[in-house]
Order: sequence, then C-alpha cells, then structure tokens
Amino acid sequence: MTEESVYFELGEYQNLLEASRSGVASTPNEWVGHEYLGIGYEGTGKLPEAVAEYQKAVELSNGGQDARASLAHAFAAAGNRSDAEVILRDLEHKSKNSYVSPYVLATLYASLGEKDKAFQYLEKAYSEKSLDLIPNLKADLRIDNLRSDPRFQDLVRRVGLPQ
Repeated sequence: MTEESVYFELGEYQNLLEASRSGVASTPNEWVGHEYLGIGYEGTGKLPEAVAEYQKAVELSNGGQDARASLAHAFAAAGNRSDAEVILRDLEHKSKNSYVSPYVLATLYASLGEKDKAFQYLEKAYSEKSLDLIPNLKADLRIDNLRSDPRFQDLVRRVGLPQ
C-alpha cells in the first residue's frame, strides 16, 4: 500500500496532497499520482486544481474509467453538470461493447445526485464482486452523498467492512 493510498483511505486530504505532490514530482507520467493529487485538491476544496489534475490523469491513462469518473465528479461539484453528464453518457455507451466497472458508473450517478441509479450500480458491483468496490467504499469522496442512506450502511455491512 502506498503512502498516497493510506492517506486516501483515511480521508486525510492535506497529507494526501503533500504525498501526491512528491509522487508526481518523482514520476510525472504515472496517471494514478495525478488522480491522487486531484483527490487531495478536491478534498481540500480546491476544485480548479482538482479538475486540472484529473484531466492530466485522464490524458495519461488514455481515458481510463476511474480518472474520467473523478473528473466528472469534480465537474459536477464545480457546477458543470453538463460536462459530467457527457462523461457518464460516454461510459454508458462504452459499456454496451466493453466492460465498464459498475462501481465507476455508481460514482458518476452519485456525483450527479441520482442516488437510486447509484445504488443500482453499487448493487451490481456487489453482485459481480467488483474489485474496485471494497477498497473504495469507505473512502471515496465521489460517493460521500450516499453515506447517510440506509442502503449504503446495508452495503457496507454486507461487504464486511467496519461501520
């Protein structure tokens, strides 16, 4: 587990920022470092900086699903719903011909405030035993607006994470 992933799991965004800056400085062409840096910026309320880092992560990952979902979340948080919806529609379209993580789609719907659709995809991720569900469920800020919902607590219980 990297230093960045530990700070992500703990929701320590200021520490995540510092660790990610160092990581990006040493490996500037690794998309994950830019995504973590974006999360750090977003978690500390610096949305323009988060958008810039997520855009870099999208570029370096060749349009990776997770990086695009993070960018969409930052767009939605900044009030740019239309750009977030474009990313959602594109990933939904891709899901017809190739695998798109249901967890990633859940984060997109959560970002847009469509909680019922978000929970539909979280349930799909659970039933498919999606590899990105458990490591992200407790810490992912893209789904923060779902945490107070009883369906979320039920999901956390079912996957066996501490409440």
